[in-house]
Amino acid sequence: MRYLVISDIHANFPALTAVLEDSAGEWDRILCLGDIVGYGPFPNECIRELSRLPVRAVPGNHDWASIGRLDLNYFNEHARAALAWTREQLDPDSREFLSRLKPVVMEDIFTLFHGALTGPITHYILDSLDAEENFSLLRTPLGLFGHSHLRFFFSCGTDGRVVQHSLTERSNLDLLHRQNLLNPGSTGQPREGDPRAAYGLLDTEEGLWFFRRVEYDIPAVQQYMKESHLPDYLIRRLAEGR
Repeated sequence: MRYLVISDIHANFPALTAVLEDSAGEWDRILCLGDIVGYGPFPNECIRELSRLPVRAVPGNHDWASIGRLDLNYFNEHARAALAWTREQLDPDSREFLSRLKPVVMEDIFTLFHGALTGPITHYILDSLDAEENFSLLRTPLGLFGHSHLRFFFSCGTDGRVVQHSLTERSNLDLLHRQNLLNPGSTGQPREGDPRAAYGLLDTEEGLWFFRRVEYDIPAVQQYMKESHLPDYLIRRLAEGR
């Protein structure tokens, strides 16, 4: 099976559209790792697009906050202001879509979660120590996660040794002799100094993982954010990729 793996769209519909167009014909299903909304100006548009596609999704902290399952005081002032705006914008269908999402989804070969198995909504996997703790809880060959807006690839062999791999565009996954933790980066709010929309492609039959990036119309999104009176800080950082 071939999967398009996306995370942290953050209501950035042009970025999502660019990813779907760039990856067209290369996947059978979509795996979405949370934070569909928050920060950006198109929450309903992103949810409507995903709801018409063959997608398996989990919620992120912004998704839960937008429907009242996480206190806004958890967030910094910029994220809090954007989430207060998002709460007012979500239509009933969008709220229903987000409310149905389960924090952890497990299938035969993979487990999906937003942050970490130690705390699916709010915890982070940022280094090998975090990965080691999560590998101890992972019961499938693959764990797919987001939240940090950073791309990661960790593996753990039968000897228990955790390795953080370099971010090459194509990586071979050993699905028989090791477990793998994969983060595709952020589609709508990248934070690695590259503002292009990030995504991953997973081929479980061939055991292959691809990191990808694609350009989209950032100034247009910034203009919509200005018109929606979203925080200037969020508008500026979109073009900086930080």
